[in-house]
Amino acid sequence: MKNRIFILIALLGLSMILMPSCKKVADELVGTWNVMTFDTKPEGTMQISFDGNSTAIRIFNTESGMKVDSCTYEVIQKGAKRRIIFRDSEMLPGSDKLDGVYRVDKVKSDVIMATRIEFEDDPTRGGAFYRMELKRKN
Repeated sequence: MKNRIFILIALLGLSMILMPSCKKVADELVGTWNVMTFDTKPEGTMQISFDGNSTAIRIFNTESGMKVDSCTYEVIQKGAKRRIIFRDSEMLPGSDKLDGVYRVDKVKSDVIMATRIEFEDDPTRGGAFYRMELKRKN
């Protein structure tokens, strides 16, 4: 009986250590981030500010001026994977919409790497792939 309790406690402790925390990712996102995309022809610089209340503001600076977009975001956990879902973003000239489900590939205190893996409204629609690296703005 004691062995079973010990094994149960050990398994619970191990699962809490190995299981990534959505709350931690959501807390880590709050603030302003410089965005680096893996686009072959970037037309300007982009920043995204996360307010902690599910609103993201994207600022895109180009030679033709500054463009601003706001959308909602949600951090969820699907199995052992962390996801960020962007909704209701706008197409900005020289940039893509952010809408979609992003797999969080890496989280550090000052870097988050994410890859859009599907569109939430139609997971079977092609062309979802969009990778970005967020670097915390100093």
